[in-house]
Parts: sequence; C-alpha cells; structure tokens
Amino acid sequence: MADSLARKVEFNPNKQQEPEQRKRQVLDHSRVAWNGLEKFLLVLGTIITLGLMTLLVSSSISATSAQHELTSVQRAVAKGQNQVSDLHQELGELTSSARMNKIAKSKGLTLIEKNIRTIR
Repeated sequence: MADSLARKVEFNPNKQQEPEQRKRQVLDHSRVAWNGLEKFLLVLGTIITLGLMTLLVSSSISATSAQHELTSVQRAVAKGQNQVSDLHQELGELTSSARMNKIAKSKGLTLIEKNIRTIR
C-alpha cells in the first residue's frame, strides 16, 4: 500500500500542446477588473461628492457674507438709535421751562406758566 490511491490521468498524452496553449496565464487575485456597474457607481459617487463639496463651500461663503451684512446693519441701527437718543435729549433741553424762562427774561418778557400747553 505504498502506492498512492490517486491515479494520474492523462488526457490525450500523445497530443502536443500548441505554443499558444503553452503560455500560462497568471491570475493576480489582488487585482480584479472593474465591471460597468462599478465604474458607473464610482463616477456617480465622485460627481455627487464634488457637487456636495461645491454646495458646502458656496453655502459657507453665503453664510459668512450674510453675517457681515447683519453686522453692518446692526451697527447702522445702533448708530441711528444713538442719534435718536441724542435728539430726544436735545429736545428735552430745548423745551425745558428753565431754558424758556431764561430766554424770556433775556428778551424782557415774562412767562406765565398757566398759558403753556404741552403737546405730546
């Protein structure tokens, strides 16, 4: 029983192989060819990724621009409020009864308080 139980089977042992068949095709199992669907999905994924990157950058730029515009509008509003506050203060100073009495005395007039109407 020293013989191997597997038999060597030779198919057409007398037939010579042609030179084209003698070449051995070496398969590299780490590299597999891409099929059409895989190529399409890769291209589609790349296009979608680039589109989303562009959208992200443009939205970031527009958000920054809107933030700058908001800041400038807030500055303008604050400036306007300060001007309104200053004008109210000036109005209060100009319409004070002490100032009116002072002006009346300098012109030789008398001020009768009961004849003054305050309109608001």
